[in-house]
Amino acid sequence: MKNIKLAVFISAALHILYFVGTFGVGFIRTVTYEPDIIAQADSVVVLQDEVVIGTIGSPLIFVFTFLGITIIATFLLKRIRNLATRKESLC
Repeated sequence: MKNIKLAVFISAALHILYFVGTFGVGFIRTVTYEPDIIAQADSVVVLQDEVVIGTIGSPLIFVFTFLGITIIATFLLKRIRNLATRKESLC
C-alpha cells in the first residue's frame, strides 16, 4: 500500500510539472512575442488563426497517462525494494 501511495504521488508530481512547464513555455512565448509589422504589412492574416497556447486534444488522455505512470512507478518501487531487501540479506 505504501508503494501505491508513493507511486500516485510521483505520477501527480510529474503531471503537475508537465502542466506548469507547458503553461510556462506558453507564457514566456506570449510575453516575448514581438510582431514584425513591416514584413507582414503586405498580407492581412486573421490573428485568431495564428495563436495557439497549449495543446489540443482530449483531456481523457491524462487519465490514462496518470494511471500508466502510477502502474510503472509501483512496479519500479517494488523492484527497487526487492533488490534492497536481497542486498541486505546477503550482508
